[in-house]
Amino acid sequence: MYELQHNGDIRPIMNDEQKECVLQGSSVAAAVSSRRVHLTIEDWRRFLADRDRDRTALPDSPILASWQRCLDQGVDPMMANCTAFVPLAQIEEQAALLKDLGHEVERTVYAAIRHRDLLMTVSDAQGRLLRTIGNKKILQQADSLRFGPGAVWAEGSVGTNAISLALGTQMPWQICGVEHFCISHHAWTCSATPIFTPLGSLWGCLDISGHVSSNHSQALWLTMMAVRETERLLFNASLDSMGELSRDMFRAIVGSVPVGLCLVNDQGRITFANPLAEHLLGTSSALRGARAGEYFDFTGIDLAAENSQQALLCPRRPDLFAELAPFVSTNHRRHYLIALHCERPHSDLFVLPGAGADTGSGGPDAAAGRTAGARRHAGTPSSSGRAQDADDPFAEILCRSTVMQAVVERARTMAASFAPILLLGETGTGKELFARALHKASARADQPFVAVNCGALPRDLIQSELFGFEKGSFTGASKSTRGKFEQAHGGTLFLDEISEMPLDMQVNLLRPLETGTVTRVGGSQPIVTDFRLITATNRNLEDLIAKQLFREDLFYRIHVLTLELPPLRERTGDVTLIARTYGQKLARKHNLSYAGFSQEALSCLEAYDWPGNVRQLVHSIEYAVNMAMGSCIEMEHLPKALWGQQGAERAKASIESPGSTGNSAPADFSLDNMERRTIMAALEHYGGNILKAARALGIGRNTLYAKMRKYNIS
Repeated sequence: MYELQHNGDIRPIMNDEQKECVLQGSSVAAAVSSRRVHLTIEDWRRFLADRDRDRTALPDSPILASWQRCLDQGVDPMMANCTAFVPLAQIEEQAALLKDLGHEVERTVYAAIRHRDLLMTVSDAQGRLLRTIGNKKILQQADSLRFGPGAVWAEGSVGTNAISLALGTQMPWQICGVEHFCISHHAWTCSATPIFTPLGSLWGCLDISGHVSSNHSQALWLTMMAVRETERLLFNASLDSMGELSRDMFRAIVGSVPVGLCLVNDQGRITFANPLAEHLLGTSSALRGARAGEYFDFTGIDLAAENSQQALLCPRRPDLFAELAPFVSTNHRRHYLIALHCERPHSDLFVLPGAGADTGSGGPDAAAGRTAGARRHAGTPSSSGRAQDADDPFAEILCRSTVMQAVVERARTMAASFAPILLLGETGTGKELFARALHKASARADQPFVAVNCGALPRDLIQSELFGFEKGSFTGASKSTRGKFEQAHGGTLFLDEISEMPLDMQVNLLRPLETGTVTRVGGSQPIVTDFRLITATNRNLEDLIAKQLFREDLFYRIHVLTLELPPLRERTGDVTLIARTYGQKLARKHNLSYAGFSQEALSCLEAYDWPGNVRQLVHSIEYAVNMAMGSCIEMEHLPKALWGQQGAERAKASIESPGSTGNSAPADFSLDNMERRTIMAALEHYGGNILKAARALGIGRNTLYAKMRKYNIS
């Protein structure tokens, strides 16, 4: 591979030839189609000759509009080569980043164009060329046009070209021969695609150019594929940068708060402690890596309880007040945050993340209060009516109906087994909630729970996502990575929407489920995995088997134990329980008071059919909580889709008597509250479509996002 460099009047062509590269990727998800009219040399001459007269005879096109801008900017159509250059120091940083990130992209493109006498250039958002690669022959031709690093290939510098149009329209473009404004470029054809940053702003442009007689087939497609990979690399670099910044911010924040903080991993080791924690515990930096049990008494504490804030005793410093809060990281590993105070914090001023305000007693005798509050494990009635521990794995499954209580009891029995479980039920019935409860109730509760949505896995990445890959197995595989099967070792693997996995990919699951081993992509050694398998679907697998859309042998491997979840419409009495429970939770989430539901609103909820089941009910409750703004939730606060005949009659009465308020809450004329309600109504009307809601409200999409953040609308 050769690289054209610019340094004053010297433009050396640097040789960086290495082993042959192979273009990867076999398909394109989308193609660019263009219906533009191709202009001819006669059109170009007539345009220049008639520059001061009417040109309505010429076809209307973006290229013609670009020609007109070139005339307006005084671009010389007879110029021999580019004369606009910038000092390399101005583009050095971006060019260095591109060279570092895009090395493999350049080699892949070069392998595809080297024998076609084409070259690749990358410019910044202003059209300043950063890098140019190709074979010697084409680079020498480009050099005669000053088509190299530092040259400004914007419309105002060199006239109409693919780079300027791609940057100007922010769309892929191919400019052929005489469609260029300057005559010196008529012998060239160029294909260009814009490059965007992870935040959506224009970063630059990638272009493939060559003589009009060269083979330009798939050149535009190749720029699109190269840009897609470049944008992925920019995204990863951005994540790395944000990760470093986040870590720095985390250290600064936790080092300055007036609270001692310790992080404990799932092995019981302290992984981080801020200076105040080390001071309060009377130790040094050796606190990191120590066993948490050496400093805190975990007797009687259930570390598997999720989102449950619990008090701890600190034997080394009995005067300290310690609070434990669990959380789950992005890799599904459980961790714990321990906060230390010299005296008990006020429940309204300090609440650990994921926990509610502390309701335990705390009188003037601080030591007695801490001792009394250090253990909160008394039996409490569960949602199903039976008295159990508050850390019951199935406590989050809210039910009073006989049919659902029977399902919960059956699930408790299944949790003790190691056999695969298939969860069946309509969308929104809580299949993942049951899967997590089954995991917590099993002997593997302290091991990972790994959830995979089979319907969301990109087809080309299914194998690498599930089984992992070895370093160098494909472009971008800079290090070996564990797949979901390995991540679930010792714990539970939950394959949601198993019916949505493509038929030809289902065969990949057979061997791991049969032998308990996986082989990474690019690897040769089998890796032993041991996990409890739970699968879920909302479709009838036997019907799919009959239609040859699901493998029968896979069905028998996952269909050992079956748990069928009833739809919400069959769970008599559960709607009210779920509505009241989530009404309280969602009011706290949105910092609103909770005044309950009117009987009319509850009757409306109970009468509705709930095709979306519990998920739809929870979303409807969130809508109602925000519309009520702290007042009692009436029927008019519910989504109109739930009203039915009762709501229609009420709406008609409201129209006939607009001055009557009936039993509704007092009128609230706060502009902020009215704006919040209007936004909520627009979002509900357009099914959450941000663009349509913004247009209906007469504001921009970004403005709508800002207002949603302001009013805490999710």
